[in-house]
Amino acid sequence: MPSVEQFSPLPNTYAKDEEINRYAGLLDSLGIGLLVFYPDATPCLNNNTADKMLGNTAPRWANENGMAIGADDLPLKQALRSSKPVFDCVMALNKDEAPPFWLSVNALLVFSLDGSVRRVLVTLTDINTEKSLRSEIKKLSVRDPLTGVYNQRHVMYLLENEIHRARRYGTPFTLAQVDVDHFLPFCAKHGQGLGENVLSGIGKLLIESMREIDIAGRIGDDEFLLVLPNVSLKDAMIGLERLRTLIETLEFSSAALRVTVSGGITEYTGENSAALIERSKSLLIHARQAGRNRFCLDGDIF
Repeated sequence: MPSVEQFSPLPNTYAKDEEINRYAGLLDSLGIGLLVFYPDATPCLNNNTADKMLGNTAPRWANENGMAIGADDLPLKQALRSSKPVFDCVMALNKDEAPPFWLSVNALLVFSLDGSVRRVLVTLTDINTEKSLRSEIKKLSVRDPLTGVYNQRHVMYLLENEIHRARRYGTPFTLAQVDVDHFLPFCAKHGQGLGENVLSGIGKLLIESMREIDIAGRIGDDEFLLVLPNVSLKDAMIGLERLRTLIETLEFSSAALRVTVSGGITEYTGENSAALIERSKSLLIHARQAGRNRFCLDGDIF
């Protein structure tokens, strides 16, 4: 027979309905929802907080990966199948077009004196604030705070993933290494603040103009690495030239200051990431030597 300490948030696991009702009121005062079910999983009662959370429509549940959770996989059914409690199950409650409402769900069993399950208590705790903070922390851990693109560590991780995918499936991808022309003299003349505005503006443009599957990261003071999956060198050049032209038209400050960029573009041919980056770096240097404000491709050197 299960122990009191293991299962019950109530004074004991044999609590009467009057005690459960008092517990429901206590949880209401704490902003925690309570659903009470009979052993056959039919509803017994809800407290006011649970009613507000669930609303009048049938709830649709999903896990943290956005996958729908079927009725048989809900904590209620898990607890009934195993005769064990389910703790801290993170679930999204979906309603119409509203954003997911995140909850931490517990399912706890209340037993009769003969050891059979008499009620199942399901608690719902709002964790939207915590979920939002975790999302922001995760975002900060992979994003460059100034430009909004991925930081160097994460863009290199994504590049390794793309190399692994290309080797496995034989799919193409193109790599571009881009930097701002004469960035240090620009900062020396106009100030570091304006230089940061330039980088921020370029980062925003990259995010807004690239495809969803494309990857952009900052790998130096004014250097960006672009990973373009499922695209050949020739096709990638069309989009990158458009990007270079857009950057050239950006205006910074009331003085309408502008910058240009140069880059080296190469297509993956089976090498490791270090060799691939070294080749794009060589092409970038070639673009600088050729007069800047341009991209150089593999064919320009080899």
